[in-house]
Amino acid sequence: MDFIKRRILVSLIVFFVAVNLDFILPRMVPGNAAEIFASGTKFSPADVLLLEQRFGLNQPLYVQYFLFLKGIFGTWPPFFGISYNYYPLTVSGIIGIRLPWTLLLVSASLLLSFLISYILAAVSTFKRGGKFEYGSLYSSIVLWSIPGFWIGLVLIWIFSVMLGWLPVFGNVDFNSGTGIDYIRSVLVHAILPVITLTAIVFGQDYFLLRSAALRELRSDYVVAAESRGLNRRTLAMGYVLRNALLPLVSLLGYLIAILVSAVVVVEAVFGYPGIGDLIVDGILNRDYPVLEGTFFVMTVLVIVGGLIGDLLVLKLDPRLRR
Repeated sequence: MDFIKRRILVSLIVFFVAVNLDFILPRMVPGNAAEIFASGTKFSPADVLLLEQRFGLNQPLYVQYFLFLKGIFGTWPPFFGISYNYYPLTVSGIIGIRLPWTLLLVSASLLLSFLISYILAAVSTFKRGGKFEYGSLYSSIVLWSIPGFWIGLVLIWIFSVMLGWLPVFGNVDFNSGTGIDYIRSVLVHAILPVITLTAIVFGQDYFLLRSAALRELRSDYVVAAESRGLNRRTLAMGYVLRNALLPLVSLLGYLIAILVSAVVVVEAVFGYPGIGDLIVDGILNRDYPVLEGTFFVMTVLVIVGGLIGDLLVLKLDPRLRR
């Protein structure tokens, strides 16, 4: 249990630092919401001052910081204020609408990348030197090195523009209806974003599993099991890859962080109305409440994902329970 206590303590420290960065980073970008709204219009300097007063941007920074902390820790659910760009909607309400779409993409791509990496690592580990191993290895290297937005644009060009099989943008058709038709429309619109996110994280997953599996193959228990004539498939699935999962599961928070950062670009490329697309709107409009709320939610997702990974490692490795 000391392992879990240490991980919780580290998570709390990370949470404290991240919450402060959530407040500081948006305000480091030049300009504010009032200036962005007034740009290209006939607003006078007095109008800009009125907007700053309306948004509370004229208050001292320490007052804004206090209100920020009060909204997070003083209410439940956390209240991040009213969006400047989507006035009069609350940031919590907007996030409540957008978050499920992002969770759909992140969870589906995380599960798919785990599954594909596990299967490829299982086959290539015991078929060393063949075309399958080299094909898997080179594919993971290529996908790891290509920017995520470029993968998304190529997929749009092939499957949406040239072939016309899949939609270019959005999360659902305007005339999708309800029931099965609605679910079908949601799944069809999610195909390309999920493939893109899976390709982004697949390289890391495969390399971690493959290197860990090769390390396990040199272990004494594997040599002893092979000498007793244990079936190679049983050895691979029941022992080698199970132990090889430990480093991958322990880095679950890191992999979620990669997906969370990548989903911002991917949702912007596909016009997918999730948290990532909301962050882009917040940056362009200097919408501080939106940025604070979305950064906070993504921070919580990464920290919770890391804690879940730690619990799974504890389950897979009994030595940590001592």
